[in-house]
Amino acid sequence: MKKKLLVVSAVLTGLLLTACGGNDKKETAKSEDGTIATSQKIEISSPAPLSTLDTTQTMDKNTFTIVQHLFEGLYRFDDDSTPIPGLAEKVEISEDGLTYKFTLKDDIKWSNGEPITAQDFLYSWKKLVTPATIGPNAYLLDNVKNSKAIRNGEKSIDEIGLSAPSDKEFEVTLEQAQPSFLTVVSIGWLAPQNQAYVEKQGKEYAADSDHLIYSGPFILTDWDASSDTWTLKQNPEYYDADKVKLEEVKVNTIKEENTGINLYQSNELDLVRISGQYVQQYSDDEGYVTHSDVANYYLDFNKKEGTAPANIHLRKAIAQAIDKDALTKNVLNDGSKPLNGLIPSNLYKNPETSEDFRKFSGDHLVHDVKKAQAEWEKAKADLGDKIKLSLLVSDDDNGKKISEYVQSQLQENLKGIEITINAQPKNNVLQTRKDKDYELSLSGWIAGSSDLDSYFNLYAGESAYNYGSYKNTDYDKLITDARTVNANKPSEQFDNYKEAEDILLDQDAAQVPLYQSASNYLINPKIKGISYHLYGDYFNLRTAYLEE
Repeated sequence: MKKKLLVVSAVLTGLLLTACGGNDKKETAKSEDGTIATSQKIEISSPAPLSTLDTTQTMDKNTFTIVQHLFEGLYRFDDDSTPIPGLAEKVEISEDGLTYKFTLKDDIKWSNGEPITAQDFLYSWKKLVTPATIGPNAYLLDNVKNSKAIRNGEKSIDEIGLSAPSDKEFEVTLEQAQPSFLTVVSIGWLAPQNQAYVEKQGKEYAADSDHLIYSGPFILTDWDASSDTWTLKQNPEYYDADKVKLEEVKVNTIKEENTGINLYQSNELDLVRISGQYVQQYSDDEGYVTHSDVANYYLDFNKKEGTAPANIHLRKAIAQAIDKDALTKNVLNDGSKPLNGLIPSNLYKNPETSEDFRKFSGDHLVHDVKKAQAEWEKAKADLGDKIKLSLLVSDDDNGKKISEYVQSQLQENLKGIEITINAQPKNNVLQTRKDKDYELSLSGWIAGSSDLDSYFNLYAGESAYNYGSYKNTDYDKLITDARTVNANKPSEQFDNYKEAEDILLDQDAAQVPLYQSASNYLINPKIKGISYHLYGDYFNLRTAYLEE
């Protein structure tokens, strides 16, 4: 396509990300029914700029979507979101499930032509959990022997249960069996990094596309930390390069959905995300594609002592004052569904009973205005008859619609509460939450794997994502028992997590789940072979191609 875009500075509500799950199977080959176009160049939109491309530090799913194209790890996902070998040729798992021995493929290379070795995995995994370089997803390796003690500064990094006996062998020793472990290693946060290269770049490493090398199907050009545009190109050193058909993918950050739609309709964009009214308007378009997300979009409280959100009755009042059915049907109207639990539907089923966890655990603090008002009356005893609260949101279409709806619901149903909306760019929102500089915030968490703990960890006392300073020792013990002593006892694990969800939502109202989102797109019908994974990315272009 011959085109140039006016780039609009952007940010769309991206959901955060985490991971787990998996077994071994072959990837289904994609059929090519039509004639492949001579030119394999496309342009797509991104709902937000990239945050960071240091894989040990990446947090948001929008960035992870690009990361999954640039950096491949030991395993990757097939079209059904099942982990299959990536840079690894195979893995041998011990009978007790505690030892994973990965053998790397022959002749795998970085984009600069240097060999990828087991030492590259050893370096990046250690970097993730070392206190001086720790990443927000370091907890994902807590089940690796001594890893949690290392990230807490209690043991030396040399004691971690990782080793590289040779350039082709990488071994992992776990504390407890973890059936979901291969899914964890299929996400970019556990991709390799070349120590010599990283240390040579110093502070410039991952600052822009010129200070990165890549292990995945694409490389990046024309990007730095302030970029609203960037380009993916084929990585000629990728071991499976013959499967990669797209020569160039130009990416443009576009804030206004209407702008993206207009560019799509004028053939200047090949892929754009849409939501709300546009879903209904374009649901009959030939290029319309929709997928349900395994995601929780929620209202979070900063429970800092001495502030209004620290009042449990206020939190319970807010939790029960919001009509989620009306939110999804009348405001979003994009395939999203009301959610009354921390865990979204279709994340994980009990392998013994086949019951989905969401159904097993039931609903928590459902919409009930009378109960909400009763809780508000109790809160007034400590807070007074009138309070003003700030609601932190991302400054995109969805952030605006949802925040205005929540504002209206709370001010109408809980007289005396005034909500002011603090709209910021998405990447700023993430930083503001990390800085704990908020009262209420609209946030999202999307599955990085089928592991239930990836959601419950949000409110663990020591979690890097526990921005709202929630602390409950009973909750912490339950989720710890669920992922350790009951890791291979599904029914007992479900009981632990159900009780933890009850504490978190019913007893403490630490979060208000709002809805389970859906992803909707307009995509050039001539593009074939796109994958839509449950975890890791919104979409993947590894085997995508243009038909004539």
